[in-house]
Amino acid sequence: MTTTPTLDIIIPVWNRPVETRACLVSILESTDTARLLIINNGCDRATELMLEEFSDHLGERAIYMTMERNIGFVPAVNRALVRSDADWALLVRPTGLLTADCLQQLLAAAAQPHAGIVTPDCPAEYALPRHLVKYRCSSIETTELGFSVLGLAREMRERVGLFDEALDGGPWCLRDYRHRADAGGFRTLLLPLVSVSGEAATLLGSLERRRKLEETAAELFRQRWGVPQHFAVYLPKETDEQKLQATLELLLTAARRGHCFELFLHRRQYKQAVLQGGGCLHTGIALHRLPALSPLKGLVRAMRELQQRIPQLQAVCGLDDVPFPGYDTALPSDALVRLTIS
Repeated sequence: MTTTPTLDIIIPVWNRPVETRACLVSILESTDTARLLIINNGCDRATELMLEEFSDHLGERAIYMTMERNIGFVPAVNRALVRSDADWALLVRPTGLLTADCLQQLLAAAAQPHAGIVTPDCPAEYALPRHLVKYRCSSIETTELGFSVLGLAREMRERVGLFDEALDGGPWCLRDYRHRADAGGFRTLLLPLVSVSGEAATLLGSLERRRKLEETAAELFRQRWGVPQHFAVYLPKETDEQKLQATLELLLTAARRGHCFELFLHRRQYKQAVLQGGGCLHTGIALHRLPALSPLKGLVRAMRELQQRIPQLQAVCGLDDVPFPGYDTALPSDALVRLTIS
């Protein structure tokens, strides 16, 4: 018998009482069983009174945590994660609204094997790849995350730990955490059809201080995980289904390490890939269908357009060193294999 996972919802608050109240109300309207961990992260008195009122009203369904000063967004979240003992902890930034439909779909995605992180589409924090629109993926693995709404499995948290407070409290912190989740065998799932509103966290300190923090975080990330790369791969018309599947599996493993791929397929292979769910494997894998007439000319044209948008794009040979037409200097296929090694 399937049991519903227990859920803690973490709301870190720093002032903005009007938006915060609306967020809390939306959470209460979306669930009558989840426990709320409300963090007063050095709020002003008006916001503090509102949070106390909500917490008192919820009784045992709320844990109210007070910080004497604003200790930062990520440190506040970490302190709540330490208190959370539910199967899943759902971080909700108080500048957005949660809906029952969003919550239900997040929990459905959380039931997938090896799910460690789940998130809906958060347009204010990152842009989804354009190729996702055509496939209507209900869920897809991803490397891009935001803090607007973020679900974290307890099993993963116990193995991976907390967010790294030495990083920037934004994209680099999240990328680092996702890499740690992947290293622990947990998957990060995006729900492209579920969108939530949200705003970036308010950052403290001067612009110069934040710039230096971001540069330091980026360098630390590169030292830990290397530099993400972007590749184009071509499969010839005679590629069989087994080789196609092996290629998709290889690219998926590498995409989980943060790399991106443009996979060019002839019409038959493209159809097979879509039927196998290749369009919904990972946001870092884009499938391109070559035209039936003059497919190689279409390949050259598509590559030219891509390289204008992605200057760092590199052509790489397919498995067994299948050549990339028009690119004599394409990287050998073992370059793909090396990407999958942690």
